[in-house]
Amino acid sequence: MPEAEILNLEAALEMIGGEKALLLDLLNAFLNDAPFDEARLLSLEAKEDSTEAAKYVHYYKGAARQLGAEKLAKSGQALEDVLRKKTTGNIPQLNKAFIADYQLTAEAIQDSLEIL
Repeated sequence: MPEAEILNLEAALEMIGGEKALLLDLLNAFLNDAPFDEARLLSLEAKEDSTEAAKYVHYYKGAARQLGAEKLAKSGQALEDVLRKKTTGNIPQLNKAFIADYQLTAEAIQDSLEIL
């Protein structure tokens, strides 16, 4: 299986029927409407019940899938699965990957918005 891409705009366009204007709106919304907040994630994870933390990650993972942000979707799924107790894993390590992938994705989106 090929390595996940940071931002696969071709896949994103295909998913939304080739509507470039819609893709631009979605990319802008991802960056500006509800930007990821690392402190909020860590605060939610500190609670005994990790349900809200899982929901928070799920939001960004789902948006990432819609935008072709494959790497973020993959690291988000891994973190969400541990938070939902579907599997075991090292949450600090998974956080680090998820946060790094979010930052890479945000940078790639910003670059894409400048050329689209």
